[in-house]
Amino acid sequence: MKKILAFSGSNSSTSINQQLINYTAKLVSNGTVEVEDIRNYPLPIFSLDLEKEGFPSNLEAFKNKIQAADAFIISSPEHNGSTPAVFKNLIDWLSRIEKKVFADKPVLLMSTSPGGRGGSSNLQLLEKQLPYQGANIVSSFSLGGFHDKMKDGVLDEEEQQKLLQAIQLFEEKL
Repeated sequence: MKKILAFSGSNSSTSINQQLINYTAKLVSNGTVEVEDIRNYPLPIFSLDLEKEGFPSNLEAFKNKIQAADAFIISSPEHNGSTPAVFKNLIDWLSRIEKKVFADKPVLLMSTSPGGRGGSSNLQLLEKQLPYQGANIVSSFSLGGFHDKMKDGVLDEEEQQKLLQAIQLFEEKL
């Protein structure tokens, strides 16, 4: 069975993107999903000066998880129309070890927000940027109005069907 690493690009303890990751992980039937929280891997802001001192141990630990995975499910929030600093920083550090961070493995890329657009501006940015780091984005999903469409831990039927379609496309590439 394929090993799937799932994580959010958020460092919020109440992240709705992490909630979406947790929910999605339970729907995957073709693989074993390991859910991670990047808050467990704090990193300093990337700089060449820090890199000269060596790679942080947290980075090495997360890199090992990335390398062990056969595929990825990533959900990133949108901060001011762009990628959150914590997620960008993680990618910056990882790409210094291995340019093709995701090694051309399949990625289901997602985003959610309380607003109606579901983080779609950042999702579009990541769809363009992450392939430079070796992400083979095979499917994506955007959920706008998270608090209206996710009630008591259950996604409304229309969005559930969209998510299941995105998961199916993803699983076909495993």
